[in-house]
Amino acid sequence: MTGPERGLTKMDENLRQQIATEAARLLLRGKEQDFTAARKRAARWLKRRKLRREDMPSNAEVQVQMYALSGVMASERDPAVAWQMRSFAGQLMDLLADLQPCARGAVLDGCATLGAEIVVSVVGSRDVVAGRLKAAGLSVRTVSVTASGSEVSALWQLQIPQPFPALVEGRGSGGEVSGYSPQELRDVLHSTPSSAAEIPTDEHPDAFSVFEMLIEPLARVSLDPEYHPEGDALYHTLQVFELGLQERPYDEEFLLACLLHDAGLAINPRHPVLSVIDALGTLITERTRDLIELRPIAAEYLRTGQCPQRLRKSEEFEDAVLLAKLDRAGRVPGTRVRTLPAALDFIRQLATEWDE
Repeated sequence: MTGPERGLTKMDENLRQQIATEAARLLLRGKEQDFTAARKRAARWLKRRKLRREDMPSNAEVQVQMYALSGVMASERDPAVAWQMRSFAGQLMDLLADLQPCARGAVLDGCATLGAEIVVSVVGSRDVVAGRLKAAGLSVRTVSVTASGSEVSALWQLQIPQPFPALVEGRGSGGEVSGYSPQELRDVLHSTPSSAAEIPTDEHPDAFSVFEMLIEPLARVSLDPEYHPEGDALYHTLQVFELGLQERPYDEEFLLACLLHDAGLAINPRHPVLSVIDALGTLITERTRDLIELRPIAAEYLRTGQCPQRLRKSEEFEDAVLLAKLDRAGRVPGTRVRTLPAALDFIRQLATEWDE
């Protein structure tokens, strides 16, 4: 995550990360359309008191959480998108070449998740810039300048919704600005893969960091006490993991399914299975994905005795039913469980031993 301002306490850092995570979730679920609104809504939900400027995460911090929740690198989801975003940023900089343009935001890391924003800062008049953009056929609207989340003190801002979310903002003529110059962006664009064939096969996000960021918000998901007297969804998940250890202590894929089976409740509670499968992308194996998808079907089978064809013919029938049984059993108040990091460390060690 982008480094917070100096002097922040650990509690402040945690609050920033929580706001960034909730804002990212709002954007990914389509509940908000821009970063500022998402940050404000997340802040209101997490903290009732008035927040200081340093409590609010930047756009970059929100984008990091969006990347984590999406679960895959932009190049894995659509290899051409990062190249297209940087190419578009280059076109904007060419239009504004005489105004000292500097690009940052999504073009720096190629983040191509929903809502990722290109930012181009310039030294010049808003009216001049708006005129050039409109003459180039771009839709432009003026937005209010916000103090939080902006790495540069913006004098004015113009928003471009298509073909990629972009923000052109005016800055003062003095001081250094972080980001790409036109030539630096051209150099980066030249080395950016524009097709799947150019993607290095050994690049992959830190899967366990993504798992933790997906599962940790379950601590704030309350379950129906009639069916879940144990409490929040994270405590339930960790109980299921402990039971899974008793049954399959050697099975990395099954144990991951134990930890991830309810993670979608913190992304989209109306469609938890679909949302977590989409978020995980290629970070899990086909077997782990099947177990997560089959678990609700297996739970219905245990409840009614009726076995749908998809479950009956699945190679994972026995383990899917076992996962459903553990899900039903992991609902005991006061049960001792290990922490989420400890649970992930156990699985990470299994993966390491398997590789060796």
